[in-house]
Amino acid sequence: MQSAALRRTEQFIENRRRIEHAFRMSTPQVHCLCALLLGIDDRDADLASIRRGKKILKKNTGIFSAFRGLGMAPAAIKIGEHADGAQRLNYAKDNRRKLKQAGFAPTDYLCPAAFLMAKSHDRAETVAKDAYAHYLEMRHAQRILTGGEDVMYAVLFAMYGADRETLFTRADTATDLLSGRFGRNNMSQMASFAIAFSDQPADELALKTERLYDAVRDAGEKNREMLDLPLLAFLAGLDVPEKETAALIAELSAYLREQKGFSPMRIGRSQRLVYATALAAIDALSNAPLPESEYAKKRDLLQTLLMSGILLFVVVSMAASAH
Repeated sequence: MQSAALRRTEQFIENRRRIEHAFRMSTPQVHCLCALLLGIDDRDADLASIRRGKKILKKNTGIFSAFRGLGMAPAAIKIGEHADGAQRLNYAKDNRRKLKQAGFAPTDYLCPAAFLMAKSHDRAETVAKDAYAHYLEMRHAQRILTGGEDVMYAVLFAMYGADRETLFTRADTATDLLSGRFGRNNMSQMASFAIAFSDQPADELALKTERLYDAVRDAGEKNREMLDLPLLAFLAGLDVPEKETAALIAELSAYLREQKGFSPMRIGRSQRLVYATALAAIDALSNAPLPESEYAKKRDLLQTLLMSGILLFVVVSMAASAH
C-alpha cells in the first residue's frame, strides 16, 4: 500500500475511535462517516473541538430539534471546526427554514443539506428554490427512487448553478446504462448523479464505473450489495487507473478487516468495502491535478455521496430492525 494511502487509513481508524468516544449513542456507521468527512480535508478528530460543537448544538437547539437527529454527530463536528460555530449553526437553521419554505419535506436529510448550503448562505433563498426545482426534476424522472436523501444532491446542483436540462439528460443516459447491469435502485441513481455532475461524456463514465466494479470483484472483493457504486462513479470521474485503483480498494478493505472496530460483528463486509472505496476516493482526489474551483466542486460531491449513502444505509437498517 502506498504510504499516503496508509497514512490516511490510519488517520481514519484513529478518527473513528475518537468520534466513537464522543458519540457513544451513534451507530458505528455514523462514527465512520464522521471520520471520512474529516479525512476529506485531512483533519484529525480533535475531541475538544468536537465537544465544543456538541455543546453549541445542544445550547442552541431544542431537545426535539431535527439537528439532534441522525445527523447530529456530523453537525457537531462541522460546528466545532469553526471559531464561529454558533454562527455556522444559525446559518444552517436558517437554510433549513428556507428549504422547507421552498417545498422540501422535513426529513433527516434536510439538516445535512442545510450545512452543505452554509457556504452559499448569502444566496440561500435562491439556492433553496433552485434546489427544489432540481428535486422536482428528479421525481419526474424517477418517482419511485427519489426520496428525502436526494435533497442533498438537489442543493449541490443548485449551489453550483448546474443547468437542469443538461444535467438530467446526462443523468438519464447514465441511469439507462447502469440499470441494465445493476438494476434501477438508489445506488444506481446516486451513481448517475455523480456522473451527471461531471463534464465528461456520461456514457463513457457509466461504462468506466462498471469496469471499476468488475475490477474490484476480480481483485477479490465481492461487492454484492453495490453500496460502493456511487463512489466508483466518483472515481471514474477522476479518470483513475482501473486495475491499480481496484487493487488499492481490495488492499484497504483487507487492512481494515484486521483493525479493532472493523470486525464483521460491528461493520459488515459491504460497509467495510464502502469505507475502503471512500478512502481510495479521498486519496485520488488529493492527488488529482485540479484547479481550485474544480477541486471544491469534486470535494462537495464526495461529501454528498458519503453523507447520503451512509445515512441512507443507517435509516434503512433502523427501519428493518424495527419490524
